[in-house]
Amino acid sequence: MKIKSEYSANQAHILELAIDTFGSQETAEAWMNDYNRMLGGTPLTIAESDTGMQEVKKILGAISYGGVA
Repeated sequence: MKIKSEYSANQAHILELAIDTFGSQETAEAWMNDYNRMLGGTPLTIAESDTGMQEVKKILGAISYGGVA
């Protein structure tokens, strides 16, 4: 797994949101590295683009606020 300093700016931002959502860096990184059917790839890879980052943020928001993802 990458350490935080090796993430792109988008990925680092998404990682912080994922940590807030899941409560630990370990769980957040596991989620970010697992294939997500809704995204068609891993959140980590999808978050490399600005558009992808927005999609990952939507899913994290749904998870945080009781949506399905």
